[in-house]
Amino acid sequence: MRSFFIIPNVEKSEAVALSEKLMEYISERGGKAAVAKNRDFDGERFVKCSEIPDDTEAVIVLGGDGTIIQAARDTDELGLPILGINMGTLGFLAETDRTEAYDALERLFEDRCFIEERMMIRGSVYRSGSLIYENSSLNDIVLRTEGFSTVEFDFCVNGECIKTYHGDGMILATPTGSTAYNLSAGGPIILPSASMILATPLNPHTLLQRSIVLPDAAEISLLISGSRSGEVLVSFDGTVLKGLVCGDEIRVCKDEKKVRLLKLKKDSFLETLRCKLE
Repeated sequence: MRSFFIIPNVEKSEAVALSEKLMEYISERGGKAAVAKNRDFDGERFVKCSEIPDDTEAVIVLGGDGTIIQAARDTDELGLPILGINMGTLGFLAETDRTEAYDALERLFEDRCFIEERMMIRGSVYRSGSLIYENSSLNDIVLRTEGFSTVEFDFCVNGECIKTYHGDGMILATPTGSTAYNLSAGGPIILPSASMILATPLNPHTLLQRSIVLPDAAEISLLISGSRSGEVLVSFDGTVLKGLVCGDEIRVCKDEKKVRLLKLKKDSFLETLRCKLE
């Protein structure tokens, strides 16, 4: 690989400074690099695909998991592999950290790397039978409420109603997202290379709270049947659609697109998990 596009977390001065140093290093090694300039959020993306040079072979992201997820969503139309360099603390998606950034570049120059694909899920919001919003997520799609309120909804799989929940909402997570909000809510951890969907209820009003692991071919529906005060919303990896009302339906299924993460070594995910959470 010789041509790169760098996306730094502009809220971290060290990430911006490192992006400039990496550009110089890549140029000195005979490669090409461009840095993301457009940081105006349009409600969906920070970076426009149109600003990424056509000959780009990989995207380098300087930041934590949030920055990597946003970069993956911003560039999903291009299918470019992504290398995450962690500039924060806890991070599951970053392959390395700032202290090993130059060594990571050398591995890319010498093609000493491989690609790991991660599944995404796609959610569609319907109102009175009409599509009003649609988006993809690498981590999760979450139905929840704002403030001290609850929501009642039917949880259906492949057209069959499994249960009516009354609580704070539900997380629909990918294996990648199993170590995010899903983990905090008591859901299981799934190897990120797997292909399945996790359904974890949020504080349901029931004596039994269990996550459900579904095959990636499952078609899931969350039909809102009522709420008590507060506002009902759905988030797609942090992109939020507010103002859901009784009768709205959220349909979720596996996305055809995948995120391609660059890996430099074949570390065990379970070992990484142990180090991150110990």
